[in-house]
Amino acid sequence: MNKLLKSLGAVMLALSLTACGGNDTPSDNNDSEYKDTILWGISNDQDSLDPATNVSNNVVLPQIYSTLIKIDQNGAIAPDLATEWSVGEDGLTWTFNLREDVKFQNGKQLTSADVVATFDRLLNEDDPYRYTSEYTSFVESVTAPDEYTVVVKTKTPYGAFEAKMASVATGILDSDYIEQYGHDLGKTPESVNGSGPYKVTDWSMGEQMVFEAFDDYFGGKPKTKNIIMQVIPEQNSRAIAVETGQMDIVSGLAPDDVVRFNNGEVDGVTVSMNASNGMHLFQFNCAGVLQDVKLRQAISYGIDRQTIVDTLYAAIGETPALAPVTPNVVGYSELGMIEYDPERAKELLKEAGYEDGLTINVMTTAVYNKGIEMAEIISEQLKQIGITVNIETVEKAVFTASWGVTPDQFKWDMFIMGAGGSSDVGNALTRVWHTEEGGKNVNNYGWYSNKEVDALLDEGAVTTDSEARKEIYKKAMQIIWEDDPVGVFMNYRNNIYGLSTKVEGFHVNPGNTPDMMNFTCKK
Repeated sequence: MNKLLKSLGAVMLALSLTACGGNDTPSDNNDSEYKDTILWGISNDQDSLDPATNVSNNVVLPQIYSTLIKIDQNGAIAPDLATEWSVGEDGLTWTFNLREDVKFQNGKQLTSADVVATFDRLLNEDDPYRYTSEYTSFVESVTAPDEYTVVVKTKTPYGAFEAKMASVATGILDSDYIEQYGHDLGKTPESVNGSGPYKVTDWSMGEQMVFEAFDDYFGGKPKTKNIIMQVIPEQNSRAIAVETGQMDIVSGLAPDDVVRFNNGEVDGVTVSMNASNGMHLFQFNCAGVLQDVKLRQAISYGIDRQTIVDTLYAAIGETPALAPVTPNVVGYSELGMIEYDPERAKELLKEAGYEDGLTINVMTTAVYNKGIEMAEIISEQLKQIGITVNIETVEKAVFTASWGVTPDQFKWDMFIMGAGGSSDVGNALTRVWHTEEGGKNVNNYGWYSNKEVDALLDEGAVTTDSEARKEIYKKAMQIIWEDDPVGVFMNYRNNIYGLSTKVEGFHVNPGNTPDMMNFTCKK
């Protein structure tokens, strides 16, 4: 509670600062019944506001930056900076016609030169932004025949091209800022200049981020002038904050709080809940003892997913995973839940030479809803088949510092992850389970490597027929799901928010991108 009070004090300071401009009305709503500032409690802060280094942030970055095309609120591909786009007969040459009315938040006109500069940065072989190579590795060149036309040439036909171009990783940057700030771009509000509906005016890392409406946004004026995202790490504290009216919106409610709010036990609070593109996964470290497929299969069959999901997530409408991607994802195929079979698990342990059992180290974190409780139940279930689990619970900083390391620097045999998160099956699978060169787990966090999976993922990438693509990826999914498992897929996750009943226009798409410019809140 002390942390909550400290956080709320920071909000009050931010409110006093944002009020100094004298504008007390929403940006596009002069009705005095609406607040000019919405307070939003979030679980954790950003590490960077550079799209090239914070590729997984679908909440904040789409408010700041625009992309050539985007995923709309229904989860479909839609225009953004480009009004029209087409692919040539060669299947390689994509032409984008840009809007001519787009300004960056500093007033500069956005042109094709900024698009080219953004992609040059991502395509540079010697640049650390090769972290985002999964989003651009298929691109041969990006050129600008004129100020408002961009031509992207791919190395081969590429089935997931549009989904990649809609990723926040390809958010278009101001070419002047690329030159001025270099690798410091996105580290401070001063180094951030997008063309999205909101600009960042203040950022105290680990505490809060203040957004101000960009009234010259090409998509129209946002309806609320200021939105302040306040970091409240504790799930219980976030629930208290919205319950007491100290926050208008909070992210990530616990199931018990969802039940209380949905049952009307708390006046003035409601819950927004919709299916996401993500799921929980306990991934295997395939570079250690679990490189033995029989051990991985034994663990998989030794975990009762249905019981775990019913126990922890039924209250928030989440269900067991039936594939390595969610039903929202383009190219999804249902494989069916892996049944709990402890006797088969014991037999596989025996075949692997561990008839007397073994001990594994499992990492979890409270960053994921019920992540700690899930690990504890898994530990109890695996004990029944002869596997002892040592659980280590870590903070977010330790969690994120575990990527980009070599196997000898990684001490866990299993670890919790969010899986999926993409609108396209090829993106979702290839990024994290295609064999990764270099020995570090930059994207393939558990060093998973299967030649047949690699071949299928490569084939799917260059296949443009949707049905043929779907069948190729289904074969790959069956392997990583059960035959040579990458981990234990647990449950499809929902996007869950607690809201004051005074909040209107709240919506997030399956990728968890909020339609922030249409949020309002009555006084």
